[in-house]
Amino acid sequence: MFAFDSAGYAPGVAFARYCDLYAMGTDVERTADPFFARVRSWRLDRMLLFDREYGGMRHRRRERVAQDGFDHFVLHQVVSGELVGGPHGAAVPVAPGETLLLDTCEAMESGARAVRLITVSLARDAVRAAAGSLDGLHGVRIGAQDGALLGALLRALVEQASRLPPGAQPAITRTLVDLLSIAINPGGTGARSDFYRLEYARREAAQRAIEARLGARDLSVQDIVMATGISRASLYRLFESQGGVIRFIQLRRLQQLREWLDDRAYDSQSLADLAPLSGFSGESHASRLFKQAFGVAPGAYRAASIRGAQNPSIDFMTRRWAHSLTELD
Repeated sequence: MFAFDSAGYAPGVAFARYCDLYAMGTDVERTADPFFARVRSWRLDRMLLFDREYGGMRHRRRERVAQDGFDHFVLHQVVSGELVGGPHGAAVPVAPGETLLLDTCEAMESGARAVRLITVSLARDAVRAAAGSLDGLHGVRIGAQDGALLGALLRALVEQASRLPPGAQPAITRTLVDLLSIAINPGGTGARSDFYRLEYARREAAQRAIEARLGARDLSVQDIVMATGISRASLYRLFESQGGVIRFIQLRRLQQLREWLDDRAYDSQSLADLAPLSGFSGESHASRLFKQAFGVAPGAYRAASIRGAQNPSIDFMTRRWAHSLTELD
């Protein structure tokens, strides 16, 4: 999605720019320790991935919980240093190898003198698939041994994220869900968790079938039924939170088109060229739906993306992050 490095700004404005970047979801406070921040981020299937290093600050979410409408979970996997975080007023030290699980619907805080961590914003249904129930998960700290496999996957992901094709991402998210389940329930999961993970796996199978034919204008629910063996009723249930199967297909086509508009390798291809490849009937059809979904016309989006690649601005980074969180929640 974006990359931020406080070293790229004058010392007097670096912290202010960092506050602007996080303004949509948290209040940031300076501490007595030296401030620095480096963030790399990627948008994957049903999750956002961040490789973060920072120090000399504290993040707090209190009043914002009732205002911003965030509805997902956050995992902080500490790589080095020490994070102090948890429910607001009950923060605890989180050591290297440990993972902190937080619910964005609840008040929280986190901060560090100097820490490197891998953060994942994960869709609520993915966490339910891992744990079976969302009760009592806010502030759970997973030990280094219990979360070793989860941590190994997250470290590999930040190295490979930029090279993962969209079609592989649902399987990656399902693997993360399985390893999070092991980390939360090292002694074995119950029937409820098994049920939700099976549902998640079925949804991932349907997504793979959709991705394989995303550019086909005649892609139908029956095609997915034939490819997966999942009944129509089950498909409608699995994609109910996305507005149904057809709506999900439309959203994935729009996301693919947006990815191409963000990819400088496709700059020589016009919207008239890209729209049919995304499964749309034509340029005007794609343009109308794109503006409805993202609030900006495809041409204006591409122009802003080119400017952002040449000279990244905080406003551009924040818009990308906000769009991704909206889709996640």
